[in-house]
Amino acid sequence: MRICKNKITDEIRDLFDANPLKIPEARIQPMCMLEINDHKPKYLGEFKFLVKDGFKHVITIHTSPVAEVSNVKTKKIDFKIGFDILGNFIKALGLDPAVIGASVKGSSKMSFSFGNVIRKYIDPLELGHILVSNDIKGDPDNMFIEDIIHKKNVKLALITDVLTSTDFSLATYKDNTTGAEINIPLIQEYLSNIDTKLSIEKVSENEVKFTGDTALTYAFTCVEITIDSITGKFSRGEWLDNIRAAAAGPVDTLPVVTIPKLLLDENQANPLLIEF
Repeated sequence: MRICKNKITDEIRDLFDANPLKIPEARIQPMCMLEINDHKPKYLGEFKFLVKDGFKHVITIHTSPVAEVSNVKTKKIDFKIGFDILGNFIKALGLDPAVIGASVKGSSKMSFSFGNVIRKYIDPLELGHILVSNDIKGDPDNMFIEDIIHKKNVKLALITDVLTSTDFSLATYKDNTTGAEINIPLIQEYLSNIDTKLSIEKVSENEVKFTGDTALTYAFTCVEITIDSITGKFSRGEWLDNIRAAAAGPVDTLPVVTIPKLLLDENQANPLLIEF
């Protein structure tokens, strides 16, 4: 079921093959590792701690604005569905979703957008070149990695790209055409009584913009990497490619892979591979 198909999720899926985070957070960055157990990801830490004797090389992390996604509103969707999605972003910024919900009573529809969207990414070819040319090995004896190496259903994923944002806008509607007024003074009073650097801006009677001082990651892209249990040699895994192939149709040379059921925005060409 595609509960929130719109230009934002289409752009994220088609341009970046990216996975939305349930709860946006700043620690999800390029060159960080995830442990994927039956499609359920868990944050492990930075790649450099995966390398035997340490990783002493510098990998360039590029940044670029993403105009295709920045300030693009979603289509008007059912308020409860939309607020369930946006609620985690509200929590990540340190707000109580209940207060925001109380300020938008009478709304049956809503739309939202992310502003100041920045893509941060590494060049996987650069990383591969450094690993091979310097004969860099992983550490199979690391107590957290040793168990992963020997379990077929557990994988290691390296984050290569993230999408971050410092702000979002919320617009409310009584129906598909009529705006529903937001009680902005109620939100302002709430903000004045808590320790936060978040600011609020009235865009119109039915739209408000929240801006924080920390860029939060709300979507990411990753690749599977493997570590040889004996030599420690790094190689690229086939897990993500197999999932894409299974979604596109049967291939004789590939095993059957079940697409995860927990999907925010399913797209058969570019499926949501995992969801944090």
